[in-house]
Amino acid sequence: MLVKMHSSVRTSAVADGFSLLEMALVLVVLSLMMGWLITPLRAQLSLQKYQLTEQRLFSTQQALFGFAIIHHYLPCPDTDQPPDGWENVLANQRCAAVEGVLPWRQLEVLATDAWGRFFRYRADSTFTDHAQWFSIAAAENASNIEVIGDDGALTSNPSRPVAIILSHGENGLGGIQSVSGGQAYVMAAPTAPDELENADGDLIFVDQAQQQTAAGAFDDRLLMLSAKVLMQQMVQAQRLP
Repeated sequence: MLVKMHSSVRTSAVADGFSLLEMALVLVVLSLMMGWLITPLRAQLSLQKYQLTEQRLFSTQQALFGFAIIHHYLPCPDTDQPPDGWENVLANQRCAAVEGVLPWRQLEVLATDAWGRFFRYRADSTFTDHAQWFSIAAAENASNIEVIGDDGALTSNPSRPVAIILSHGENGLGGIQSVSGGQAYVMAAPTAPDELENADGDLIFVDQAQQQTAAGAFDDRLLMLSAKVLMQQMVQAQRLP
């Protein structure tokens, strides 16, 4: 009788041991499966945000064309801190600065990209002068804004853009993050040279494919306003010549 009880206890212990081992294996398999699932889900979410940002950039581009047709000039950048969505114009009807945040309230568009960062906006002063409207003759070669593509060549040749709209991408480096209550804070500066070029406030911008290299990451998104397209739309709307 004692032998039988001892054997029963051993059988139960072995069964319990196998049960715990099986549970551990199941947990390992589940964790691996979750890892396999999360990675593509993150990639899909990232892709969706880039697509949404591209849509917002395009809508803003069209809004800028429409604004120019109505007013015969482009809006000035918003230079307030925190941004309020309205252009900043001096008493002489020129812009307070040539680069800043997109004046989204002025244009009646969304303020930020899909990550909640304000769009950077730069426009050539020839096209933002509220007192002296631009002409066809002045428009073609007036802008000094340069955009460099993947191969290092100017993608803006032969006609340079009258303005650019820029999202600082998923990493947000160099951008301004919008937070609740109308507040904002400046993101860390980029370290990669191409992203730094898009945040340094000069006339040169980089527009290239998303990449991760030894030199650093690049995930900015940029859209240009072509001088030729602007002139064409102004003529069609009988605002020029």
